[in-house]
Amino acid sequence: MSQENKIKCDRHGLRDQAFVCQHLIQGKQLGFNLNYNPENPDELYPVAWCNDCEDKLDETDGWNKESEKFADIKLICCECYQNIRQANWVESEERYHHLISESCQYLSEKQDDFANEFKINDYERWDWYQETGKLIFSHNNKPKVEANIHFSGSLSSQSKTWMWAWANTHLAELVKSGSRIVKEKGEELNLLKLRSGLWLADEVDGWEMTAVLAKLTDAIGAYRTPSENGFTYMVITEAKFC
Repeated sequence: MSQENKIKCDRHGLRDQAFVCQHLIQGKQLGFNLNYNPENPDELYPVAWCNDCEDKLDETDGWNKESEKFADIKLICCECYQNIRQANWVESEERYHHLISESCQYLSEKQDDFANEFKINDYERWDWYQETGKLIFSHNNKPKVEANIHFSGSLSSQSKTWMWAWANTHLAELVKSGSRIVKEKGEELNLLKLRSGLWLADEVDGWEMTAVLAKLTDAIGAYRTPSENGFTYMVITEAKFC
């Protein structure tokens, strides 16, 4: 974001700006409804409002003077937004844990077969290419395995956050478009970690989210590569020896 879209937060300093209804700021478990902007469908911090505001919108047929006065949308920083979202998002923990368990089991079984067949741990070098959507394993300067990939996301060791590939503006559409199926699943099941582009996370979260993408795309395996500030995670949909 540009400097124009920054806000000086008393708690977090200079941060990206975000907007929520007045009720969410001090609320707990009030619901977290998200605005959809067709011009920016992958927005990291869409305008949000509580369930009472959602009911008011239904009652008054959308945004107008009455509903706007009731919501009284407030400007906050992105980190406050994440905290407020965590406090107010309502979801089924059982549904979430069931999805993660199934996905991790799927990936574990596939990963063993993939690693054994293609010996991916034996090669001295890997390279991925956004422009082709390929991951290449090489040995002695010769390509040995070529794989088709979809990025799932990245984990920052600096901010301790997970960012879905679909939310990363620095990635090519070819390697990030596949991750939108997880966002759609998150919208269907109302699961925060699948629906939200950025949130506090650790390495376990990175593998779990990658497992979800793997199952949804029928991937044959997954891979993680290090970066200066963390790791990039991806699923592999096809592979062949060079």
